[in-house]
Amino acid sequence: MAMNHPNMDTTLSRQLSRFIFNTSFSELSPQVIRYVKFCIFDWLGVTLGGSTEEISTILYDFIREMGGEEQATIIGRQVRTNIVLAALINGSMSHALDFDDTLTGSSIHPSVCIAPAVMAAGEYAAASGKDVIAAFAVGFEIAARIGAAAGLSHYQRGWHATATIGRFGAAAAAAKLLKLNFSEIVNAVGIAGTQIAGLRQVFGTMCKPFHAGKAAMDGVMAACLAKRGFDSSDLILEGRYGFAHVFAPDSDKNKLLYGLGTDYLIVNVAFKRYASALATHSTIEAIKEIKEKERLTADDVHKIEIELGELPLSVIDNREPKRPLEAKFSIYHCAALAFIFGSAGQHMFTEEKLNDPQLCDFRKKVETKLNPDFKLFETKVTVTATDGRNFERLIPVPKGSPENPMTFGEMKNKFKGLVYPVLSRDNTRQIFYAIKGLEDLAEISELMELCANPLK
Repeated sequence: MAMNHPNMDTTLSRQLSRFIFNTSFSELSPQVIRYVKFCIFDWLGVTLGGSTEEISTILYDFIREMGGEEQATIIGRQVRTNIVLAALINGSMSHALDFDDTLTGSSIHPSVCIAPAVMAAGEYAAASGKDVIAAFAVGFEIAARIGAAAGLSHYQRGWHATATIGRFGAAAAAAKLLKLNFSEIVNAVGIAGTQIAGLRQVFGTMCKPFHAGKAAMDGVMAACLAKRGFDSSDLILEGRYGFAHVFAPDSDKNKLLYGLGTDYLIVNVAFKRYASALATHSTIEAIKEIKEKERLTADDVHKIEIELGELPLSVIDNREPKRPLEAKFSIYHCAALAFIFGSAGQHMFTEEKLNDPQLCDFRKKVETKLNPDFKLFETKVTVTATDGRNFERLIPVPKGSPENPMTFGEMKNKFKGLVYPVLSRDNTRQIFYAIKGLEDLAEISELMELCANPLK
């Protein structure tokens, strides 16, 4: 049982746990169900795309050596492992390209923590498509609301919000699928909360995607332990030594509860158009627009000035990236890619591109300027030509944001670009239709089997 105290019915963990326990597929609106499918569709694409990255090979070798019951699918491989390790590797692979969805108000990448937990626990529990949709919606909402309450100051302090807050969402989703009772869910939330970790210092290394996998893994483990009687504190969020006071002292609990169960925050999700930090996307778009309209060549450019706010600049101000993963967090490298190649897709971040002489020279032409009055991803790009002309673009929000969404055609093209190198065209088509009719699947294993048959 959760630890007792005088106001046990009013703790935040218990209120969230009631939402987790009570919510069912039948209560979800068509809009929420549609967004769940979008998130799973995008997540499977980036996971299959990430399945060929080096981090995937390392984790796969580790899992093969450690062994374990064959309970859940490793995406992109004809191999199964236990649900905890499946969540770890699938979550890590899905964040390997940094191409996955995000909630801009809290800097969380929710699906890379929640979907791996959902699929692992769902396969283990022989869950239906409807069960999976409900669990994903609940897990996403828990992570989104804790993230909204924590605010951007949590991220600014150096915590990787995907890692810290994603655990709560993963635990909620896994608890739903493993059919925990109310008290067990309260404990699962507490167990997830005490495992919090993940520092921004490691951005640009394999540890960043590992954060997502570890959050998914810890969420699944929290639910499994709670189901077996493992207990925790029901003050994990607001207690004197709980999450809010230790990790997010500027948090606003009203954002945690207001509209819970009616106003789903999943509709605010942003999908990425480029395989780099979201803070680089407006710059990429502005540079592509200027180059195309003005028909400039690299030799025509004297300098490029990029003006943006404090938080995004702190994430992407890396002038000399040393490895491809670091290049995803370099506004200078992304600007050079956008101008020279007109692209910043998953195949652009390689050792070859990182050391390309033309890109290295062009990076030197890029300058940044802090504008403390800019909104989160608002970006102004000024290209100064060698003849003295200036060309400006102001991008309020990047493509893929709720205010400027990607079309379904754009999302489908992104998916195909990620999946075609890994799976057959027939498998890819079947995955698309399985997600489209997700609520009709008798068991989620039907979908996961389609994701485990890589091209030879």
